Amino acid sequence: MNFRRPRTRSRRSSLSYSASSHKWRNVSKKVSCKDDDLNEDDEEPKAGELNDWVEEFFLHKKACTTKSEEDVEVKLSKKQTLILSTLVPDELLFMDTFDKSNVKRFVGVLLMADVSGYTALSEKYTNSGEGGTYRLTVTLNTYLGSLIEVIYSHGGDIIKFAGDAFLALWKTDKKTFINHTIHTAIACALIIQHSFGSYETDVKVNLKVKLAISAGNLFFAPIGSGIDMTYIIIGLPVLEAKAAESACASGEVKLTSTAWGHCYSRNYDHVVDDNGLVTIKSILYDPRERDVTKPFLGFGAMVRQMKKTFISIESLPDILYTSPNELSNADICKRNEILSLRKTILLADEKDVGSEIRKFMIRPILTQIDAHQPLKYLTEMRQVSILFITLKPRECSYAQLITIVNNAYQITCEIVYRSMGCVNKIILFDKDVMILVIFGLRGFKHESEAQAALKCACGIKKSVSALDGVLEVSIGITTGPVYCGVVGHPLRREFTVIGAVVNKAARLMCGFRNKITCDETTFIKSKMSSNGFTLQPATELKGIVNPGRIFEYTEDIRVKEMYDIPVIQPLLDRDDEFNYFQKWIKDFNSPIRDFDALLLIGESRFGKTRLLEWMARYTRSIKLKVCYISLTSIHAATQYLALSQIFDQILDVKNPAGGFEKEEKIVNLVKHYSDELCYLNNVIKVRFAYPEGMYVDGEDIQREKAKEVFKKVLTAIPVTCIIFLDDLQNLDVASWDFLLLMLDMKKIYTVLTVTRGKFSSVHTWLYSVFISSKIRKIVLGPLNYKWIAPLACQILDVEAVPHDLCIALRTKCQGMPGLIESFIIHLFSSGALEFKQINKDELKNLNEENLQFPESSVLRPIALNVEDQPKLDLLIQENENTDTAGDIKVCIVTRKQELNAEFNVQNLDALIMIQIDSLTPYQQLLLKISSVIGNVLSRDLLESIMYENDPITTAKAIKRLFSMRIFSCANIRYKNYNRKLGSNVSIKSDISFQAAITCECCFDHDPELNENLPKYAFCKVMRFRGKNARKTCYELLPLNQKKEFHSRIVNYLENNKQKCPDCGGTIMIIQSSMNFYPEIPFCNPKRVLELQTHIEHDDSDSPNENEFEIVPITQHAKNNSIYDIESSTSKSTIEDHKSDQSLRPSKVSILKVPVDDEICNDEQNKRRSTKRVTMSKVVIENHSNDTIEGHAFFDMFRAIAEANKLSDWHDLGILDTQDTLEDTAVDNHKRSFHIKIEKSVSKIDFKKCTCTELNIVIYEQLVHHAEEAELKIKVIEFLIKLSSLNILANNCEAAITNLENAENKINNDILMGIYTKFDIKKYTGKILSLKAAAYLMGGKHMAAKTQIERAANMYQINLKKVNDIKLNFSKIINFVKSKHSKYKRQYNILKSDSIFCLNIATLLYSTIDDEKTSRIAAQHALNLVKRYECPVIDLCDAFTNAIQIELDDGKADNTLHIERCAINVLRNLSKPIQADEVYAIGKIFFATFHARLARGELPAAIRSGFRSLVVSKFLCAENISLDIIPDLFYLLLCRRRVTEAIDVMKFLLDLHHAQNVSECETWYYALSIDMILDCGFQLESPQDINRYTDFALRKGKAGGQSRRRLVVGLWTYWLRAEQERKAKRLEVEALSWCNAEDDNGSLKTIISALRLAEGMLQSLAGKLDDLKKVVDLMELRSLADKELTRLEQDVKIVRAITPRWYLLKSKSLSLSGRYTYAAVANNQALEESRKTRNDLEEELARAATGNSQFWISSAKTGRFLHWRGALEHVRTNWHPLMYRINTSRQ
Repeated sequence: MNFRRPRTRSRRSSLSYSASSHKWRNVSKKVSCKDDDLNEDDEEPKAGELNDWVEEFFLHKKACTTKSEEDVEVKLSKKQTLILSTLVPDELLFMDTFDKSNVKRFVGVLLMADVSGYTALSEKYTNSGEGGTYRLTVTLNTYLGSLIEVIYSHGGDIIKFAGDAFLALWKTDKKTFINHTIHTAIACALIIQHSFGSYETDVKVNLKVKLAISAGNLFFAPIGSGIDMTYIIIGLPVLEAKAAESACASGEVKLTSTAWGHCYSRNYDHVVDDNGLVTIKSILYDPRERDVTKPFLGFGAMVRQMKKTFISIESLPDILYTSPNELSNADICKRNEILSLRKTILLADEKDVGSEIRKFMIRPILTQIDAHQPLKYLTEMRQVSILFITLKPRECSYAQLITIVNNAYQITCEIVYRSMGCVNKIILFDKDVMILVIFGLRGFKHESEAQAALKCACGIKKSVSALDGVLEVSIGITTGPVYCGVVGHPLRREFTVIGAVVNKAARLMCGFRNKITCDETTFIKSKMSSNGFTLQPATELKGIVNPGRIFEYTEDIRVKEMYDIPVIQPLLDRDDEFNYFQKWIKDFNSPIRDFDALLLIGESRFGKTRLLEWMARYTRSIKLKVCYISLTSIHAATQYLALSQIFDQILDVKNPAGGFEKEEKIVNLVKHYSDELCYLNNVIKVRFAYPEGMYVDGEDIQREKAKEVFKKVLTAIPVTCIIFLDDLQNLDVASWDFLLLMLDMKKIYTVLTVTRGKFSSVHTWLYSVFISSKIRKIVLGPLNYKWIAPLACQILDVEAVPHDLCIALRTKCQGMPGLIESFIIHLFSSGALEFKQINKDELKNLNEENLQFPESSVLRPIALNVEDQPKLDLLIQENENTDTAGDIKVCIVTRKQELNAEFNVQNLDALIMIQIDSLTPYQQLLLKISSVIGNVLSRDLLESIMYENDPITTAKAIKRLFSMRIFSCANIRYKNYNRKLGSNVSIKSDISFQAAITCECCFDHDPELNENLPKYAFCKVMRFRGKNARKTCYELLPLNQKKEFHSRIVNYLENNKQKCPDCGGTIMIIQSSMNFYPEIPFCNPKRVLELQTHIEHDDSDSPNENEFEIVPITQHAKNNSIYDIESSTSKSTIEDHKSDQSLRPSKVSILKVPVDDEICNDEQNKRRSTKRVTMSKVVIENHSNDTIEGHAFFDMFRAIAEANKLSDWHDLGILDTQDTLEDTAVDNHKRSFHIKIEKSVSKIDFKKCTCTELNIVIYEQLVHHAEEAELKIKVIEFLIKLSSLNILANNCEAAITNLENAENKINNDILMGIYTKFDIKKYTGKILSLKAAAYLMGGKHMAAKTQIERAANMYQINLKKVNDIKLNFSKIINFVKSKHSKYKRQYNILKSDSIFCLNIATLLYSTIDDEKTSRIAAQHALNLVKRYECPVIDLCDAFTNAIQIELDDGKADNTLHIERCAINVLRNLSKPIQADEVYAIGKIFFATFHARLARGELPAAIRSGFRSLVVSKFLCAENISLDIIPDLFYLLLCRRRVTEAIDVMKFLLDLHHAQNVSECETWYYALSIDMILDCGFQLESPQDINRYTDFALRKGKAGGQSRRRLVVGLWTYWLRAEQERKAKRLEVEALSWCNAEDDNGSLKTIISALRLAEGMLQSLAGKLDDLKKVVDLMELRSLADKELTRLEQDVKIVRAITPRWYLLKSKSLSLSGRYTYAAVANNQALEESRKTRNDLEEELARAATGNSQFWISSAKTGRFLHWRGALEHVRTNWHPLMYRINTSRQ
């Protein structure tokens, strides 16, 4: 693009856009893609959608758990045993038997440490944003690890962890004095206080520690059973240590009175407190010294001894886990050194107790160790629910206390694990017993942890409270994100959870005694009925600023009452289901029924329970027996509990039953007593006597007999019973067989409900529920939107609600009743709702609220018992007659913005987590790393980031992820399937569509060579099927792992240069915000790009986040343009561009110019029609042979670009008569370019190449990953590179945004010391230079000038003069520094970078007409490229700009020196030219083409023209080709090289057919008429040319220089042929080109202008005899003379065309009658043509003085000699064929 303003001078060729990247680079080709075409990956369930349960759940589960997919469990290795031993205390390792009966009693010293400031630190980190919890854990690990190290170095052992506190133990034995052990503990405590008493964190919170020491008799006991074991330590010293710690201040060391009693007071500087505790200040004497008078020497040696670093167990080499007998002495010493702090862990391996230690581990730990994965991979952020349980035992002996704790722990474990939770730890630091339970850990994920935790809490409270010896049970429950991981020291650590929600649960447990309390988050996320919750009074909790609303929970849902009458709300939108039930029950007396049970299926809180209550109400109303049981986690954990409760209700037995009431009723029911009734003892909780010999039968036989007896009892039931079981999924496994017997009973009707997604495991009985034909299934759908207002009114107990509230509920909750209630509760809790009691007259004041009034019948309460309904109606009627009966209660939304707040309407994350947790650790790690990469991922990239990648293991993991529908092949395109859901319709699963897992990637796969794994296990390009799965996985990663993986991606992308597939590249998956147009399915996995809006903003994360798409680079897509980005170029700039269409060399490579309207229209026309008939096809149909033959050398890119000597050109068949063998022999390297092109470049098809787009996308991702990895310097580098690519892509706005972002980052981080002074100069200089380029492209010249001046100042460049001899002190220092290698390297880098700045300055100042500064900048750049290495692009730009500056100043001879410098520099390049540098080489060829042309070196100019033309063809730069061809065509004719000139014309025509550029066709005919006018022979006949011209004029085709040349040439032809009428048609347009504003002094425009002058002179010659046309004559003479005068200066600069001007001047003089001057001018034409060896102009000058009439006679017939037949004449005697200029007067 030409940025220069129109000049008054004719030679304003200046910096045309020939050097513009836009013209040389085929990068503006982009087509878009619809998002929904490939964005069908979000396959999350919709509200109300229910697929067939058997296929969806059971078959799906089966597909995920095939044996080949699971990691093979290996035998416990030595390494695994050692890792396990770091998680337990020494005391456990010393045990011989790990049984709960093995209680150890010993004397010991306890040290209790409590870190103060942890609560404040936790709050500070939690509020600090992302990564706060991780940083908290790092700080805590650093601090606690240091304390633990001191303790173990003093012979202690960490017996228990409790968050930020721990208990250490020193045991004594018969050989040790207890006072010595206490002294060791005191010394250890004082060292801790001395070294770590105050620890300042990075958030300016000081951590301090309180230390309390006690001594006495202790009990250490393992408790629990099976795999759920733990240990406790109890005794008076534990209680005393806890009490002393509570009284201790931060920084103090206190001893209990018991421990102090064993010490000598003289040995310590101490203070005795009033409460009997002793504060130790320092040690005076060491009691272990024999010399009691020797003072204690201090802790210096001890402190120095412990300053050692210790390696994690996982990091040890495997050889160190072998037997010591097999190790060398060096290895033994190394192991002993590493484990010197805690050698006890070696006992685990020696005693081979690894399998026993496993029983004391939490499940996630075991999973990780069994998979041989480091424990650090357990570290993650998870959404969990925390249960803190405290039980208060009665006063009892320690033996009894151990029994109570053991029983409570076993019950808790049983209930918790059946509820899919994990018991983390049990603590007895005081008289109460505390148990920490976690819901939502890896492998134990619920759809709703909050709901599971609440129900589990109820079960624990009921069961544990019933234990003998337990006085009260208090439970606190909270829900939120926590940091899960291993904390402590590498040699002694423990799995725990850390976060604010853990602290809050502990505070709730302590603050509300004997209650189950929860926070508001748990209440909302549980999605349970609000009837079970009671809001508690506002209470302050220690360390929690705003605890929020706190609720008490009870599982016994309170029935709402009105006037002491139990009521229920009317049923909404469930009439069809209810009527179906009524019809079924009405036929209860019929001997035949269609089905035995009714199953209601629906989402959580979908209204199943209310429908069940209404069914029970109806059943009671028709006097049938009702048994109603709500199944809970207690029923799931307790065998036969549900059956027992059903029989209690059938027999009308009140709980608890007195005596043997239940047994008597059963005997009465069966009419007689039988010994077989004892088989029912366990089944229905009865106590029949066991007969002798019963235990002889095995368990199976006893079970079968129990079924027989149970069936007899059921048969004996005399009345019809309707059994309602709510939440069937909570039924225990054993009860189902007996429940099936109930279904067969004709007098028993069963109604069941099941909640979708509540399956913690797959059971056969659950499977049989869905396949049983005896059970009729009804799927509950969402409520119709018209029922939302009534439901809201029922929940809020009002008569009307606002319309906008209904809209919000409809939009967010999708008709799900439970979610509607939760959202209303959320609004109420946030204060967004207000209730008003108004009368009817005041309603008009609320018109703007558009209140919705449901029918009163749906709001009127209904009595739970039908008998109470009349009484309730009467009481309601009496209330309506009161004074306030006219008042209306309404709800108003006071905070409208809350209606738009995000609300978790679907718990999709939990469902995804259930899937993720079922994976092995290796599979989970692979999935997490994949989530960091993006939505689509390359296998190569994934494997490069994985730790210890094994192809087969990875393949198995990918197979598992494919089978679980988490991954799919990115080369597969799915169709969208829309399904409409009905309320009562079961939906068929689409499992048949999903079952066929395939991979469409193109590669050979042999299953036999790959362990029979399927092809998709080795898929090359994968994608996440749902964006939520990726987001959930990404959020699991802690901050440090995110940084690590992002850094690995940065390293991979940065060190692996990527090319598009058409450039020989391989698969590369990246993310971007751009779309491509996918027309056909992927046929090659190497042609895949992935694009992403921002990762971390996925729903927006993103990790940086964002939407994701897959993009194929297909053959079709690459034939179209890649970019459709609109330029920000200003109007004036575009107009400048339109007014200057020439392609003179520009001065900057980075600038890319937007395509003008005509070209854009041509592109659009090209897309609309790929097959159209053109005039050329009609006109030259008979000359197809001419069109096809020849011009093969245009495809010889490498040969022509690398041609060095004249002999090389001769070998290519490109000959010139001037090139003699002698010339060839003396040819030297100083006169010809000699470059080398990279080998693979010539194979690239730039028409399809998308490397620029690929690199833009790559650098977008590099910026994202570098930001996430906090690689600040890398971020700046990538932003700069991305900006330069954006400028090449003509996206200046994006470039400026990125550059401003980079500049702001540098300014913000300067104070942090991240960047050196060199970095600041380097990056700021680049940023300012690129901003100047972007502003210049956008037409903002002043803004560009400001930026370039700042950049020049940064690089210390003086743009006012070339040689700045002024020296100052700072420059002298810089010069001295530059001699040092480091500073010299930095100096060279800055100088190299400054060349780009100078190139931009050259163009900028030339654009704003500051020629002096422009020349100075060009000279600076030229001087620097000679001295410093720089990028090839900048180097070529510098030479191109310098050449153009000289041409603009009319100093063509000066370009010879610049050209030779360029030849030398390019010849000495160390590396061959890369693909992205080819266009820069083309620019310098183009510049030398114009320079040689201006100097009159025609043969050399032709060679440069061929070079630039071949490069432009190779780069598909059609506009460059169009700028070269007319000039090259003229030069070839000048050198009598007609055949090559014809080839060039045919190339034009081929270009037109290939690219459908109409201007090519116009130029073809324009040059055809030039050939006739100048040469006297033809390629196309004048008639064909005329027909095309008529067609072009009529259609308005191809305005610009091509049309100008065609019209003026044809006008001149008709004037010569004396066809005045035909000439008249073209005269107006021809003369309109006089003094054309877009003439820029190029050869192309000069020839057109001279042709116009010739036409005017020809017209003048024809009118000399007509005196009537004297006015026309005067005007024509004036115009012709003016045109020749205007061109005089330009033709003297471009010496190749100078003879033509002299010839026309001679003609003009002849017409004026000045024949002498005319003869002189004609001789000058001959002389100039011979100087420049311009044979064409020489022959024209000779023809002017000859008398040949051949041309005139040919014109009269309309047939000229064909060019082939004229070749001999051209070589021997050409001028007779040419036109003789007629200058005689008639």
